[in-house]
Amino acid sequence: MARERITIRHGFTLIELIIAMTASLIVMLGVALVLANSQESWNQLYTRAFSDVAGDSNVAGRKFKAIIRKACRDGFILDDNGKGIEVYYFNDESSADVDRYAHFYELDGDLNLELGKLNPRETLEIRTISGNVSECFFTAAGRSAQMVLTLDNGSRAITTVSCAFLHN
Repeated sequence: MARERITIRHGFTLIELIIAMTASLIVMLGVALVLANSQESWNQLYTRAFSDVAGDSNVAGRKFKAIIRKACRDGFILDDNGKGIEVYYFNDESSADVDRYAHFYELDGDLNLELGKLNPRETLEIRTISGNVSECFFTAAGRSAQMVLTLDNGSRAITTVSCAFLHN
């Protein structure tokens, strides 16, 4: 009787190695694509959040709210076309008379803020709050005011709405 010899092989065959390498290559390519896509998405989000139009719209909204909240109960004066709004406020908290004004308006692609004295009327300062303004209009109802501001730098456009309520 012939004895069969049982041999134990150690290692992998060439076919098994090729299949394992192909499977691991597919997994690594998938992970690389996911990482590349995540990085691209992160860059787009970062650019949107910290672009000049996003920063300018944030600054303009905060300044608008701060001035409107500081204004007195005498209300608002809107320009005929809604492109500007003027409010009055107290320079000093202990003052009994409204003695200052603030006028927001859009001119030549800039959102400007004019600050001044009332009696006699005198402009003290004109600040440019934001550039790249493609559209800006103001509305008022009761004791609240609203600014709709659209900024466009050619590659990115953003529209923000800022609302504030008179607190004085």
